[in-house]
Amino acid sequence: MKTKRKRLADRIIEYLVNNREDGKKRITEEMISRYFRVSRTPVREVLKYLEQEGLIQTRRGRGITFKEFSEEEIREIYDVRAVLEEFAIVQAVKNITQDDLKRLRSYVRMYNKAREKKDRTKGEEADHLFHNALIEISGNRYLSSLIKRIRLFSTVFKVGIDREVSRYKSKVDINPYSHTKIVKALATGNPEVAAEMIRNHILWARDYAIKSIRRKEVMKRRE
Repeated sequence: MKTKRKRLADRIIEYLVNNREDGKKRITEEMISRYFRVSRTPVREVLKYLEQEGLIQTRRGRGITFKEFSEEEIREIYDVRAVLEEFAIVQAVKNITQDDLKRLRSYVRMYNKAREKKDRTKGEEADHLFHNALIEISGNRYLSSLIKRIRLFSTVFKVGIDREVSRYKSKVDINPYSHTKIVKALATGNPEVAAEMIRNHILWARDYAIKSIRRKEVMKRRE
């Protein structure tokens, strides 16, 4: 995909994420075209690409929505992400500097502040900055593109989880393998410790996503 189309794809995903609050809101190609002030042709091309990538789905009468993933799909994608980010953090341990640690800690503070204010948008921004920084520090350019693509699926999962939390007033669990602990593991200079922490961090998120899907299905049956 050309750079201009790629930027539009990223902006459309962000638009869909930011409009997740109302799961019944119907988003159309025309609406997206008006919002970004671009013709419908490039929007249509990008939407087709995102659908082929398995990120969105277009249904008559429902408009454009994120795809709903099965437990098996979620498990497979998070397992791949765990392997890739574990490799990334092992490489990062070899390259990390005090300035890098300082930058990561600033993202941790940004994330924690967003959680306190219940600002999901800022929280997700801080989360992306943190994980992208880890990938950057690893120094592997090809790894970066692979992980960023996989993490797009995680973003889609979170949309469904947020709706489940909002609709059913579910409790939001906190990942015990926090960003703070990941930074501390990096600071030790021990690649095994850092690898274990990032692996547990991602696999906990995987299990939480699966648990949320099961909880949503139970609540639906009770309605």
